[in-house]
Amino acid sequence: MQADKHPYELLVRWDQDGKISGAHVRWRYVVKDDGAGETVGETLTEAEPVAVASGKGFPLQDILSQVHSDALIELSKAQAQPAEREPVPSETSEPR
Repeated sequence: MQADKHPYELLVRWDQDGKISGAHVRWRYVVKDDGAGETVGETLTEAEPVAVASGKGFPLQDILSQVHSDALIELSKAQAQPAEREPVPSETSEPR
């Protein structure tokens, strides 16, 4: 048996203002019989952030310009970092 990994889909989301808000990719694993070379099964992965997937070989540059590819990767990395939260008023006000 031999399993090959191929890109399956690129999922891009836009926000209410029409700006890209995120992107994920999915992979297809195809399992073939070594002897006959016939496909005996396939599996699709869960979607993973484009920044992670591009490091694993997802061919963003085949479908997007380098500028667009870089922007999606940076957006994905930024979304993966914990957001800075606004202080709660009780945390900033003086005790009574």
